[in-house]
Amino acid sequence: MKQTLTKAEWAQVEERLNRAYCPVALMCDGYHLTIRIERIKMQLVIGFHVNGVFRGAWMSEDCEERRRFFRPVKKSAWNAASRARMKKMSKRALKQMKVDPSESFTVHYPWWTSFKALKSHLQKHNESIELLQDWRYEVKQL
Repeated sequence: MKQTLTKAEWAQVEERLNRAYCPVALMCDGYHLTIRIERIKMQLVIGFHVNGVFRGAWMSEDCEERRRFFRPVKKSAWNAASRARMKKMSKRALKQMKVDPSESFTVHYPWWTSFKALKSHLQKHNESIELLQDWRYEVKQL
């Protein structure tokens, strides 16, 4: 059974994210997800950490963290001008050149530009989502 946040809790999450650098902690199917507003170049985005860490390997490897939390963006392998030229060519010529104008690939970004998109992705890819009131991490003593 899916257990997700109520509308009021989602509104609370969004309101807390509107404050600069104020993290929000969620528990998504056993993963401790911390989200907060971060700056990438001159744009504010929603960044995240899973279980207190972010691993660059998640971007290149097909893993559970990437499927659950990264923003998938489908991109064309060809720019618009090249696709326009290819549309004018015959199917036979394209086949001989071994070129497909509709070829695309998916890039997984470690940030979100929209809270609404993040919310729908989390709801779609996680069975249970809980809002954690105490977002601070425990400091481990060495």
